Amino acid sequence: MSLEDLIDKILKTDWSEEQISKFIGPYNGSFFAYSTDHLVRSNAASGGTVTAILEGLLNRGEIDAAVVCVLEIVDGKVEANFRLARTHEELLEAQGSKYISTRFSSQAMELIRNFEGKLAVVCLPCDAKLLNKAIEKSPELKEKVTCIITLFCGHLSQPDLTQLIVDRLRPEPESQLKDFRYRSGHWRGRLIAEYEEGHVVSKKFSAFSKYQNLYYFCETKCMHCYDHIGYFGDIACGDIWLQRMKNDPIKHSAVIAKTERGLRIVEDTAKDGLLVVEPQPIVEIVEAQSRSFKIHYNISARAKAGEKLGLKIKDEVNEKVRWSDYQVARIILKNYLLTQTEEGREKVRNMSRQKVTLQLYLLKALEVL
Repeated sequence: MSLEDLIDKILKTDWSEEQISKFIGPYNGSFFAYSTDHLVRSNAASGGTVTAILEGLLNRGEIDAAVVCVLEIVDGKVEANFRLARTHEELLEAQGSKYISTRFSSQAMELIRNFEGKLAVVCLPCDAKLLNKAIEKSPELKEKVTCIITLFCGHLSQPDLTQLIVDRLRPEPESQLKDFRYRSGHWRGRLIAEYEEGHVVSKKFSAFSKYQNLYYFCETKCMHCYDHIGYFGDIACGDIWLQRMKNDPIKHSAVIAKTERGLRIVEDTAKDGLLVVEPQPIVEIVEAQSRSFKIHYNISARAKAGEKLGLKIKDEVNEKVRWSDYQVARIILKNYLLTQTEEGREKVRNMSRQKVTLQLYLLKALEVL
């Protein structure tokens, strides 16, 4: 047994069918998958699976365009904006993770309503819920949106966190940002910021993720969400954080076919030769996101901890709250509340990286109890 397999075995959780059902909801298939195009994979945060699925839908004429999210630099700052992708090149431009606030309800919904033709929509679980409600009220939208692909999501961060990292990496005080990627490369990848005059700065993704995982600068709506994978989509895709996959030369994506339509689309994409699909027990995908599932779903812990911190959170799942769950929720909420004020944000900006690292180790230790 390899060291990686041993680590997975030691950390493995015995998930009950009830827990899995709560996390995932109804589904029709679960897989590990990756694009057959190495150029697509090299540009992706994960296995390039979403890009392959969208390309298959376009090639087969099932859609006329896809609603995707792209990172753009506007006035030297990072923004996430929605646009329509109709070509292979436009799909590639939308690759990569985005951990920054988006405007789905105003920006993406306007694109969807104004478009004439068939659409696939790539969005977050909360966005899929909003879109699903709109579809239920509109036969026109139901006919137009042929596929909803959701991305596994722990939470989004306010733009201030990205700006904090951009400023820290800036080679000169006056250097202007030209391009930015949160994650590129294998496993957790590297964060890349490109500035004027050809200055390219590459750091471990942890330069950003330490703060993000501690919920500093977290979006308010994320405190009230418990949907990690997307209850209201056709296909859900995300990362696989299993130690045994770390040394695999090809990074895979976790894929859940939520509906019969979603399963048919995944299978057709594989038949077209665009995607390698490996069936997996659903428990493997839950295990691959175990820490995130436990934190995200247990809104009951955040509701209980919020009472003591003056933050009202509606408990919609009524989960059991253990001591460790409560402590994790308390840390998350305190960090979130701290960065809701300019004084608090400045404290975080001046916080030593060693202190941030120690806080993260404490949080992770509580999460695995």
